[in-house]
Amino acid sequence: MGLEFAILGPLRAWHDGRERPLGRPQQRALLCALLLAPGELVPTQRLITALWGEDDEDWPKDPVGQIGTHAHRLRRALDAPEALLGSSGGYRLDVPREAVDVFRYEDEAARAAAVLRGDPEAARELSLTALRRWTGTPLDGVPGPLARRTRDRLAASRHAARTTLYKAELALGRHAEVLPALRELVAAHPEDEEAHRLCLLALYRCGRRPEALALFAALRERLDLRLGIDPGGAVTALYGRIRRDDRSLTVLVPPRRPPRPCQLPPDIPDLVGRGAQVREAERLLRAGAGSPVVALSGPYGTGTSTLAVHLAHRVRDAFPDGQLYARGDAAGDVREVMAGFLRSLGERPPEDACAGALGARYRAALAGRRVLVLLDGAPEPGALLPGVAGCAALVTESGGELAAEVARLRIGPLDPDDAFELLARIAGPDRIHRESGAARELAALCGHLPARLRSAAGRLAARPQWSVADLVGRLSA
Repeated sequence: MGLEFAILGPLRAWHDGRERPLGRPQQRALLCALLLAPGELVPTQRLITALWGEDDEDWPKDPVGQIGTHAHRLRRALDAPEALLGSSGGYRLDVPREAVDVFRYEDEAARAAAVLRGDPEAARELSLTALRRWTGTPLDGVPGPLARRTRDRLAASRHAARTTLYKAELALGRHAEVLPALRELVAAHPEDEEAHRLCLLALYRCGRRPEALALFAALRERLDLRLGIDPGGAVTALYGRIRRDDRSLTVLVPPRRPPRPCQLPPDIPDLVGRGAQVREAERLLRAGAGSPVVALSGPYGTGTSTLAVHLAHRVRDAFPDGQLYARGDAAGDVREVMAGFLRSLGERPPEDACAGALGARYRAALAGRRVLVLLDGAPEPGALLPGVAGCAALVTESGGELAAEVARLRIGPLDPDDAFELLARIAGPDRIHRESGAARELAALCGHLPARLRSAAGRLAARPQWSVADLVGRLSA
């Protein structure tokens, strides 16, 4: 499980599922500065200003030394000395972005805003998931200018995420359910015109037209007295329609819900080993930025296809807009695969379009979505990569060309203990442990390759009268 952190409330840390005490306030402030740039070297000067500000008169006598002391204590507090790395230039907390709750929240909130117009139901679910990550005031009790600025920034972000949620609720016809929350939003932000616009619409749809007109009048008076301005065009236009009793405001046009293909083959229940490769591939695929591509390669029998399917299932929650799949021995040429992908995404590809034109439409269809593409030995995998921010690809290499920036993971045989465990899971643990010596010899005869191990274990499971030694003898002969 490694290290995990929460800053959307009191600053907390866990190591392998156990919460760690974080010590003094200044240690927490240092951890905050490192968590906001995970995996990056944060210069010592930036850490000093994060804790004590720009004015050196507010600094302690030896700020560099104090930073070093706090870093030393943090290593002990986290019980992970290898994770907090120091150099002459600064310090780096070696954790992935997804280990910090704020980055998962920001990713979900951004995705909700991106899909709001086309899929309000997905926007609602993403917004709710994002907002549930909050447990209180961000970095509550953490001192320093950086923590204060972060609290202000996240408060504005939370307000925007709530606004996206309420827009989705209104688009889904849930005006009565969302009206109390909109009233609270207006009370908390009395000069926010967008909050007032949403509340006006909810009131009108609930049959409370006089209250909607009165709410606009109060907003107009408040803006005039405090800022000397009139309400903006969007809320004023809505007010005009409500004043005219425009009944079209109550007509909800069902949004076109884009298809969410789920083409993954079934996962296997008995995957054994591969822990390091699984963790690294999952980290890369869940990366918030860009369009990551992870390629698995290895000799025949190492189980790259099985591992790729397992990985795709592990990360499918990060790709709620669908998962596409193409397998080399059944895919056809690249044009056929691309046309099939387009149909799965709700598009109608022209029958006479060339591969280049289909590729352009394919990437346009993926824009704004989070889709995972699994290519298991597919032809010309480079042409099928999504290449769109928010999407990702998982590829088993079969000789087709891939770009140099692809993250390649080499898959080899299982280690002997994992090979033994795989035999036990398929052929039965009692049987394998009773003949552990013969079972390990069998695993070695199979080269510790998953495909051969599964075949051998399947033969044992189908022939209960055989001993493990019997099969070793047959294979040796």
